[in-house]
Amino acid sequence: MAGKEIRLGRIFREDGRTLIVAMDHGIALGPLPGIENPIRTIGRVIKGGADALMLNPGILRMASSEVAGKVSTIMSISSGLVDYEEVVKEAIRLGADAIKMMVFTHVPEEVENINSLCELAIICEEWGLPLMAEMYPKTKDRYNAEIIAKVSRIAAEAGADFVKTFYTGDKRSFAKVVESCPIPIVILGGPKIESDEKLFSIVKDALDAGARGIAFGRNIWQTENPETVVKSLAKLIHGES
Repeated sequence: MAGKEIRLGRIFREDGRTLIVAMDHGIALGPLPGIENPIRTIGRVIKGGADALMLNPGILRMASSEVAGKVSTIMSISSGLVDYEEVVKEAIRLGADAIKMMVFTHVPEEVENINSLCELAIICEEWGLPLMAEMYPKTKDRYNAEIIAKVSRIAAEAGADFVKTFYTGDKRSFAKVVESCPIPIVILGGPKIESDEKLFSIVKDALDAGARGIAFGRNIWQTENPETVVKSLAKLIHGES
């Protein structure tokens, strides 16, 4: 579908990669350090060269003038909502280029969560809106390659266009995950990593293994200079000078 292809082309650059800044934590965790003033932080990461921002509907609505013509946006939602068609219409009304659903697995509600993803995928396809599945296994073994491969494949089988999930921790095992998943994978950042050097090393290894980019939050906007970190990540992801 032309609309979906156009929107995906605004998230993923011509090199097929993307740098997404996740700023949708506030609905679950409140005003975390770094996003107390989301509009200000949005401006800083845009200046750094972010390709896309993940935002909840309220902040996306507030930030329209900040993002217009400058960066792609992905509207975040949770599973278990009542009317997904209205949610998709709202994302389109707000100018989002994609919608992201958080899907928890290894929980009693796993089947319901996956069914919600399937339902949303059908509606997104009808409206030409790309769907990003954030696959989050709620288990101590969440970095296990077999688990990550399974949840990534579930996202593809359910109809998602790309998936956000954990990096397994080493290139060899993650390459196998990528090989078994027919849609692009971007890695999430998780808790704050202790140093920029470690952060960049993880990103480089994931890219070498076939990841198509990142969707990081705290590891960007909880740093002293988010703009500089985004610039460094953009250089690493897109090979910019």
